[in-house]
Amino acid sequence: MMKRMVLLAAAAAAVMAVGCRGARKSAEVPVVETLDFVDKDSGATPYSVEVSYCRIADADSDPVWASIERQNYEHVFGAEAPADIDAAVQMVIDGFVDDFVAYDEGEPHSFEYQLGISQDNELVRGGAVMCYTTYYYMYTGGAHGMGTVAYDCYDMASGQRYDFHYLMEDVWAPAVRQLVSNKLNGDYGDDLFGITPETAYVSAAVKITDNGILIDYQPYEVAPYCMGIVSVALSDEEIAATGAPVIWRAE
Repeated sequence: MMKRMVLLAAAAAAVMAVGCRGARKSAEVPVVETLDFVDKDSGATPYSVEVSYCRIADADSDPVWASIERQNYEHVFGAEAPADIDAAVQMVIDGFVDDFVAYDEGEPHSFEYQLGISQDNELVRGGAVMCYTTYYYMYTGGAHGMGTVAYDCYDMASGQRYDFHYLMEDVWAPAVRQLVSNKLNGDYGDDLFGITPETAYVSAAVKITDNGILIDYQPYEVAPYCMGIVSVALSDEEIAATGAPVIWRAE
């Protein structure tokens, strides 16, 4: 097998010219930089792992920023990940190789095992909320790979991560279900598996936008794989009309 080529960029060298989407430099907002890592093996069992991570470069200058950085790091690499990001990425690489590639070690393959983790970062609501978008992709053979998306949004005043389970857990839940059902059926109709006001729900992938929230459903969650990620947008006004509080809106 050809020698594995590992490119784990040092933090200073890995900063992209533009950085993460929405990152700004000022006294009021953190500096966010993109760190890129690539591991490729072109041997008999080829694979590639690519990780793009959004790091708050000046997290140590503000306890709230430090809290957001810690939470994001843990969500991407796991709570037990080492503090050193090079070691954390290597742990991801080793886990992928051990779980998938190693089983076929030395067996020629016509495909390449692939793992991708890529982040975007942006400030919304006038800088009051920081949102991370993390894309995951894995291909381990077969007809197609699997891609998913995760969102993590944080209050810039407290560092608290927003949780949207409350939309499904109180007296307003039936109205929220009805709203989501109407939106999904209105946008996708017969392409869905069959969504009703009784079966509709707010998924785990929710992102705060400047005007409301974006709800994403992963492939196979509410529609066939060919539909990809299914998205619906709910405005603040639509959510408020259900009786649910819009807790991320500045009063």
